[in-house]
Amino acid sequence: TGPDDDPLLRSLREQSRAEGRAEGEARGRAEGEARGRAEGRGEAVRAVLQSRGVACSEHPLAGVPDGLPDRVVFAAALACDSERDFHARLRPR
Repeated sequence: TGPDDDPLLRSLREQSRAEGRAEGEARGRAEGEARGRAEGRGEAVRAVLQSRGVACSEHPLAGVPDGLPDRVVFAAALACDSERDFHARLRPR
């Protein structure tokens, strides 16, 4: 006999698998949403910089500290005169 031959153990294993799947799906969805927000934020910053004639890399938020409010990031994008200046404005003081 094995664990699947016992009705209680079989149901506990099935329940555990279902919980693991649900947890994995939720974690994957959260990570995907966070990645999507970060990519969208980067594209928006790049668009702001380019519309102002500021040359920038493909990923202008690379090296920018995480957790900065959008208002701070976009204020820096609107006030800077280069990508280097943009990064300097976002550095902790």
